[in-house]
Amino acid sequence: MTLERRLSKIDEALSPTQLVLRWLAEAHAYGSLEPYVASLLDQAGDRQPIDRLCRDADAGVRASLRGKRPEVVDAAVRGALRETVFRYELVLRIYVVTHELLDREALIDAALSARVALVTDREKPDAGDIEHLGRLRDLLLFRVDELLANGEARRLVEERYLDGHGALFPDLAATWEEQVRSTQSIANMAVRMADLDGARAAPTPDREALARRTTELVADLVEPAKANALEKLGEGRRSLDIANAWVRTKLRPQLAAHLSQTTGRS
Repeated sequence: MTLERRLSKIDEALSPTQLVLRWLAEAHAYGSLEPYVASLLDQAGDRQPIDRLCRDADAGVRASLRGKRPEVVDAAVRGALRETVFRYELVLRIYVVTHELLDREALIDAALSARVALVTDREKPDAGDIEHLGRLRDLLLFRVDELLANGEARRLVEERYLDGHGALFPDLAATWEEQVRSTQSIANMAVRMADLDGARAAPTPDREALARRTTELVADLVEPAKANALEKLGEGRRSLDIANAWVRTKLRPQLAAHLSQTTGRS
């Protein structure tokens, strides 16, 4: 058997997760998204990542079920395509969500650190300054929790669907780690300054709330990826059902708050 045929046999045996991880390793070798995307510009349409993944998933299932009834093969192929495209969409979703969060967090950090510096620069802060410092400290501690919840949600999703492999390109992963350290550093500074100025005590960390937030963020990654995958595979009805269910979970807290306000005014 030639080397090419041996490699072909290996490819046929790859699961949807393994196919996506192989693609991910190829993409991450570029270090960041921009050079990877540039490398795809001159490639033919059937050599684009999603086309290759679907073709390899289809071929792998058909090879493993050779001789089985057509309806059995077709169902298995459909399932493999769903799992493969979903994982591909999940990687893209993780990248986009993380990139957008980092862009926002950099701006928030700059604004909050400037406000903390302004309040603490006064020789004799008054009661209003101290109260304001306490609010800034609380907001920074909340931002730290939000970053940690996002990181944990990503870890859980990667563990569940990508065999624990990181979805972020190396440069974005490094930026993420630096942003977490930066926000924690600013928050720690605000905590120390608030303590020195005699501000009220910081709120006690709510681990249950953090766990609930992490669960929400997991769904924010997974559900849109599922819906996008099904839409690409022509399963619009199922895609819409998943998208609607996810949106309802996002709207439910807002509806509860609105009803509470309405009841309070009546």
